[in-house]
Amino acid sequence: MRTITNGRNRVGQWVKYGGLLGLALASSCLFAGENEPVAPKIKDELSFPPTGGVIFQGRLGEALAVCETGRIFAPDIPDLIAPFVARQEDGTWRSEFWGKWFTSAAQAYHYQPDPRLREILDKSAQRLMATQSTNGDITTYKPESEFGGWDTWGRKYTLLGLLSYYDLTGDPATLAAARRHADYVLAHFGPGKADIVESGWWNGLAASSSLEPMVLLYRRTGDPRYLQFAEYIVASWPESKGPDLIGKALAGLPVSRMFPGPDVTVKGYMGGGSSKAYEMMSCYEGLIELYRVTGEGRYLAAARQVFASIRDTEITVIGSGSSWERWCNGRMRQVNGVPDWTENHVPEWMETCVTVYWMKLASQLLRVTGDPAYADQIELTAYNALLGAQKQDGTWYCHYSPLKGTREAADDQCDMHIDCCVANAPRGLLLLPELAVMNAASGPVVNFYEPAEAKLTLPDRQTVQLHIKSDYPRRGLVDITVNPATASKFTLSLRIPAWSYTTKVEVNGQTASSVRPGSYVRLLRKWQPGDRVRIALDLTTRLVQDPGGSGAVAITRGPIVFALDKRISKPLPGCGEGRLAADKKNVVNATLIQADLPLDIYCALDVPFIAQDGKKVSLRFCDYASAGNTWSQDSTLRVWLSQPLNLQNPFNLTNSAP
Repeated sequence: MRTITNGRNRVGQWVKYGGLLGLALASSCLFAGENEPVAPKIKDELSFPPTGGVIFQGRLGEALAVCETGRIFAPDIPDLIAPFVARQEDGTWRSEFWGKWFTSAAQAYHYQPDPRLREILDKSAQRLMATQSTNGDITTYKPESEFGGWDTWGRKYTLLGLLSYYDLTGDPATLAAARRHADYVLAHFGPGKADIVESGWWNGLAASSSLEPMVLLYRRTGDPRYLQFAEYIVASWPESKGPDLIGKALAGLPVSRMFPGPDVTVKGYMGGGSSKAYEMMSCYEGLIELYRVTGEGRYLAAARQVFASIRDTEITVIGSGSSWERWCNGRMRQVNGVPDWTENHVPEWMETCVTVYWMKLASQLLRVTGDPAYADQIELTAYNALLGAQKQDGTWYCHYSPLKGTREAADDQCDMHIDCCVANAPRGLLLLPELAVMNAASGPVVNFYEPAEAKLTLPDRQTVQLHIKSDYPRRGLVDITVNPATASKFTLSLRIPAWSYTTKVEVNGQTASSVRPGSYVRLLRKWQPGDRVRIALDLTTRLVQDPGGSGAVAITRGPIVFALDKRISKPLPGCGEGRLAADKKNVVNATLIQADLPLDIYCALDVPFIAQDGKKVSLRFCDYASAGNTWSQDSTLRVWLSQPLNLQNPFNLTNSAP
């Protein structure tokens, strides 16, 4: 326990937070129905559709279907609960797995309600709450080890799981269990007690990420103790041992330098000090939640600034980042070979947990700002890094995502036949239908063009159905049939991706104006049942230059990154080296291929090269998510290409760049 020893900071905190916390904690009857839910001060620009409001029918729909079968229904619930019964942990992270799985299962129920899943959710929540001790404690840790290691981090996921079950059921007993669980945390941390920024791992990042569920609990109860505790966490950040996430972000410090260590490349990963990626992003998610209830502009500004830093310095061509789970200035280093990056070994590069939390952070900012640039990032990540990590049957995921080499299955962790990324990945997948078609004050907002059926409520309380027909992202033609219950005036907003340089939008055959890449086209009219919208997106194949300056290039088409794959990318004997046949604007006249491919490859391109003798030849590439999906050397992949490329040995999987 810590005492109040730091005059100005500690006394100030006690005045601001300690009095209320102490008074509230002394009176356990405070939450016996005396508080009411509170509405946020800041209303989101975009909100999620209702339960069952968007159902996917294409590429993402298939991924969700196998995820539900292979992961959501698959875990043995008693195995997830057993560590909470035994309470024998003193250093690992068994406590996170139930909460991660449960929140994804609740998302799956929101996506497509299923009585079988509801029964599983009910039983799982009841079994978890049955482990709660009389003092409110729910943990996997020994009493003498509590709040050490990953315990506080795990308690966060337990609280998130309980809140998601309460949101699903409205069960007051569940909310009471969540409050007692949170109160045990409040009794341990705060002024005059233990310091949360000195708890657990990674400069207080893991423990501080409790910020998010504490704010959510405040919103559901109106109990000021939880808001005050959230503000205590943030007030602790600027202290000498705190992470100072607001100050560092607003000062423009790159995320890889927030917690500097030796910026060297060591066995298996690139240096990044202690800038632990997804714990950091989890804290900023909580900061956005705190912005919603307080209206404090610095909180949103810091989150937006750090998002921009991650995007500009860390996120690679496939939409993920980090090395050994740390930020490492990876965007500029993605072409460089990490030690042990060979055909037989995948480096610890772009963890799937980081992929998911990057999407979650972008989702928070999309909701609160309505800026389509965040949807652009989510789409890139989803179709490449996230889908690429999923096993074909949905039962498992890769821990890391290589840009060349062989994909590898995530290891079992903590003797529980699960892995942090295996538990987290479904949370990213199941976020996508919640973002595809959203509600705004003016009407529906279409962010993604996956074929889908959507049903939302209009501002005038009528319902509208949107039938989205497409072969997206293989092809760029999208037809949307708009069916309001009766004729109704509203705005239908359509995201025009930043990569779609020339886009045509028609409403009942009439061309719409003000269609610009990287923005929404807003179609305000009185919509009649059966009105039709057609969108023609620009799926030109283009080369992306390595931002690190190596001269290497990658091939993109719309949101999809393409890669060599040993199954279909056959060497071209006698051709020597060759250059990609691209014009001065990096446009490539590639041919889309869907036939004569292995069944597990979504799409391919025949890409033209000019060989040494001037002969025009082609090399076949497939979408990154399909590349390497056998998780064996027969589907070795490669994204970045040197110029010129050795067409006789295009994989060149040595440790040298690229």
